[in-house]
Amino acid sequence: MNCINGSSSSHGMIRATTPVHAFAIAIDPDTLKQIKITYKQRGAIILEKNKDDCSFTIDDSGEETKYICSYRLTQEETNLFSEGTKKGELVSIQMRVLTNAGQALASDQKEIRVDDVLNDEVLT
Repeated sequence: MNCINGSSSSHGMIRATTPVHAFAIAIDPDTLKQIKITYKQRGAIILEKNKDDCSFTIDDSGEETKYICSYRLTQEETNLFSEGTKKGELVSIQMRVLTNAGQALASDQKEIRVDDVLNDEVLT
């Protein structure tokens, strides 16, 4: 499983925004019983997404068919993360899946930077 960071900047996300994040997987999502995507910062789990949060598209442009699991974070969710210094505060992201056959798999952990905004009020 490969993580694709589709957030609003190429190497991180900004608090109080609605970035789209995605994972490319080589497993048909119909064969997955469970998906859990975990965001961890400073040793604590801050946010988790599951299969119901994802939309799936097929990428068959390469040698191997990949399924893209994408989802959007809300302003409230990105505000859960601590803003960092000028270089940004790191957040670790990992996807775990459980297949219908009972096989548990995990992606590599991906670290992305969280940058602050001047005003983190939720826009409505």
